[in-house]
Amino acid sequence: MKEVRGLLLIVFALFATSAWAQKTYVISGKVIDRATRQPIEFATAQLLRSNKTMASGMSTDKAGGFTLKTTAAGKYTVKVSYVSYKTATREVTLSEKNDTVRLGTLELEPSAQALGEAVVSATQARVEQKEDTTVYNASAYRTPVGSTLEALVEQLPGVEVSDDGTITWNGKTVSEFLINGKDFFKGDTKIAMKNLPVELVSKLKAYDKKSDYTEQTGIDDGEETTVLDITTKKKLDASWVNNVDLGYGTKDRYTGRLFSTRFTERSRVSLYGSANNTSDRGFGGWRGGWGGGLTATKSAGADFYWENDKEKRDAGRLELGGNVRYSYSGTDSQSKSNSENFLTAGQGSSFSNSFSRSGSGTTNVNGAFRVEWHPDTLTMLMFRPSFSHSNSHSDGSSQSATFNDDPYAIDGIDSPLDSMLLDDDALPAALKDIAVNRNVRNTLGESKSNSFDASLMLVRRLNSEGRNVSLRASAGYSKSTSRSFTDSRINYFQDNADTPYEWLNQFSDNPSKNWNASVRAGYSEPIAKNWHLQFNYQFSYRYSDSDRSLYYLNSLIDSTLLESHPELAYQADNLLWSDVLTAALGTVPTDADLLMLLRDADNSQYATYKYYTHRATVGIRYNTKMIRFNAGLDFVPQKTVLAYNRPSQIDTTVTRHVFNVSPQVRLRYRFSDTGQLDIRYRGSASEPSMTDLLDIVDDSDPLNITRGNPGLKPSWENSLRVFFNNYITEKQQGMMAGLFVTQESNSISNAVSYDEETGVRTVRPENINGNWNARGNFMFNTGFGPEKTWTFSTFTNLGYTNAVGYVTNDNINQKSTTRSLNVGENLNLAYRTSWFDVGLRGNVNYQHARNSLQTNANQDTWNFSYGLNGNVNLPWNMSISTDIRMNSRRGYSDNSMNTNELIWNAQIAQSFLKDNTATISLQFYDILQKQSNISRTINAQLRQDTWTNAINSYCMLHFIYRLNIFSGIKGGDSQERDGRRRGPGRAPAMRMMPMMAPARM
Repeated sequence: MKEVRGLLLIVFALFATSAWAQKTYVISGKVIDRATRQPIEFATAQLLRSNKTMASGMSTDKAGGFTLKTTAAGKYTVKVSYVSYKTATREVTLSEKNDTVRLGTLELEPSAQALGEAVVSATQARVEQKEDTTVYNASAYRTPVGSTLEALVEQLPGVEVSDDGTITWNGKTVSEFLINGKDFFKGDTKIAMKNLPVELVSKLKAYDKKSDYTEQTGIDDGEETTVLDITTKKKLDASWVNNVDLGYGTKDRYTGRLFSTRFTERSRVSLYGSANNTSDRGFGGWRGGWGGGLTATKSAGADFYWENDKEKRDAGRLELGGNVRYSYSGTDSQSKSNSENFLTAGQGSSFSNSFSRSGSGTTNVNGAFRVEWHPDTLTMLMFRPSFSHSNSHSDGSSQSATFNDDPYAIDGIDSPLDSMLLDDDALPAALKDIAVNRNVRNTLGESKSNSFDASLMLVRRLNSEGRNVSLRASAGYSKSTSRSFTDSRINYFQDNADTPYEWLNQFSDNPSKNWNASVRAGYSEPIAKNWHLQFNYQFSYRYSDSDRSLYYLNSLIDSTLLESHPELAYQADNLLWSDVLTAALGTVPTDADLLMLLRDADNSQYATYKYYTHRATVGIRYNTKMIRFNAGLDFVPQKTVLAYNRPSQIDTTVTRHVFNVSPQVRLRYRFSDTGQLDIRYRGSASEPSMTDLLDIVDDSDPLNITRGNPGLKPSWENSLRVFFNNYITEKQQGMMAGLFVTQESNSISNAVSYDEETGVRTVRPENINGNWNARGNFMFNTGFGPEKTWTFSTFTNLGYTNAVGYVTNDNINQKSTTRSLNVGENLNLAYRTSWFDVGLRGNVNYQHARNSLQTNANQDTWNFSYGLNGNVNLPWNMSISTDIRMNSRRGYSDNSMNTNELIWNAQIAQSFLKDNTATISLQFYDILQKQSNISRTINAQLRQDTWTNAINSYCMLHFIYRLNIFSGIKGGDSQERDGRRRGPGRAPAMRMMPMMAPARM
């Protein structure tokens, strides 16, 4: 203890000496909106020397406060700015006697220029950091006129948007959008991405949002969600914003979008409607392929939020919110793939080629609501009900072939699958020698589902020091039905196959229902200054009832069955079943007794599950301004009862008891207001499915057979996350780094046994050790040059995966290990002037994969792209935007996939009418018609390359109209609320040159 005290005294003395040697001068103040009197968070406060260089700077906190420091006396200017407001300045003089200046309250006045010419500060930072929140300034990114939020999000450093619309921030999936901290179409990120006009956005904040339970109680339940929180422009208060966008293009492409929203200080209502057949494609972007089929969508919805005039936690405080949404999606998809499946050492690989077509339609209706009420200053009640309805139908066809060797190695065979679809007599001999099977398959299906969920939470604070008690109850119910038809015609080509041909005509009926209920109680007790003990208990019950009845309709023409039941040969209208079944899918006998004769007793099943789970959590929490520490243990006893019936195999009731203990630790250390280190560890157990533990066989798909494994053990996962971020305000430099490691013990992997004579795969779950992965990323961005007109950003990611699985030969399991190294780099350099901006971008991804059993499965692939985007603001309210890039692939086994694709998009826009409320734009997509849609999958058991169809090259004419009604302001408004227009590029426009007319959009 004496040594520790001595060390502390030394450290204190050093700090005191430093402080004495270099005096610090402090200027503080608070920034508010002059009209609303509300504090302004994230306003930029700068301390400027007499030569206009910056001595220090920062962003204001939630209370609008700021503190600026410098080490030299003299005359300074304090400059405070925020988008859509006039800049405020104060002159101060610092001296030995006047080393602390309190400016008091600085009132920012909304900028009248928000309705005038295009103005923006060139020094606006692209990215800022505020504690654990990354803040993106929308004014520092330029997007094409009429763009939705998607065009902005795709440009944000550290944020990636996949082809299917999934958003990740620093490797974590973004699951929600908020507007000003409130839910916005909760649970559906695509609505905001595809419909919210980017001109409404002031800032985007990315952070991990705590659960409702944690926010209200302080007890960390580990249920964080990664969100993007949209800060709208202050000028939108008490205003209606209405946008209409209609477009039609070549190849019969169309789009239509309506968005209307009203903001007040305490409420928001938003309405939207959209329809398109462009797969919801936005203009430009660097995501690559737009595969996944041709998709037409229709959607509409409403979202609202309202709060009364009581402040947070005041007695009588009431908040209401919710949304209702409708969507329909119809897809016409085609895909072709070639794959290599890794077998045991010395056995080689199996190869397959396939082509499929499918059509589908899905209708969804969803609703979610929220009520929060504070009956007094110490009590909070929250109620969250939700519902959903879904209805879908699909039909498809596919052709596939499996080989014992690589068919592309045969001279003269360019398309193995096309050759395999020829008559048997016309098959090339060399191809027939390695052919294993051919499967021609047609499917038809439909499904319906309904669900309802609700939760109620009560929190009571017992004192102001953190003592509280909480209670949460929830319940849910769902019911679904699905029916499917499958017609498979399989040919076997190897001499030792039991049969050369197999035909299956199957009908499957699958009703199910589920309901659940849970109750949770929590208590937090302060035990010392900044220390709290946390206790939590939850009991949950879940019931599931599923029935799968499988029928072999081709039994209706089976001679054995017809001998005993000759009446089955004919349908009710005297048509032969043999003619009905071969003509089309979708016909099934209506007589229940007849249908039972066709039931497949081996593969039909009925199961009920009952889950009883107790979870007791004990934790400790330590919170100061600099340090946040949480540690806890979850004790989880669970009982599961399975009643399972598979008529010809098993009829049993199985009860399982397990007891798991899961630790979790989190440490967050703040170096400053803009820098922190966050370390998390969590251990968790996963139980195998109860049906996987049954000794049963499912051969309903004769080419893919599954077996149970009564010897499966629970798996254990360790996960570690380390995250660091820092931001230097005066240099506009931001840095983030992350490390994520996951390791599994006894992970459940499918052991695949392959029959070289028939191509049949038999899958059995097995425990295996050795699965782990690690990934890291690093991001750096900075502004430089005069007025920070240049910006540079880099995002580097590195990942390593050790994927382990089993392959089986002669009933002997061999471990197959695929080690994959992924390295990615994304660079962005941009320059902007008052009327022109240009950006240079490049990214590369390298994958190095090695398989322990098959050296011919080793791969080294490169995917890289490079190009530029440019934007010009012309007189007469006209703008031109373009981006061009080269997408390249190297190292793919199929040489047709090693391509260079030069992708060029362009747009020209003209605004007109009073206040430029109308715009016509002409957009050109993939002008050179070079884009393809290819993806690769690789793991411990296979390597697969896939192509999907899409319409990439077309042009579209848009008409955009904006009617924005602001409180106290007459007429429409085509300008942004921050005193500038959104230009057609990726950097903010500044005041137009005097000889040019103001460019408005």
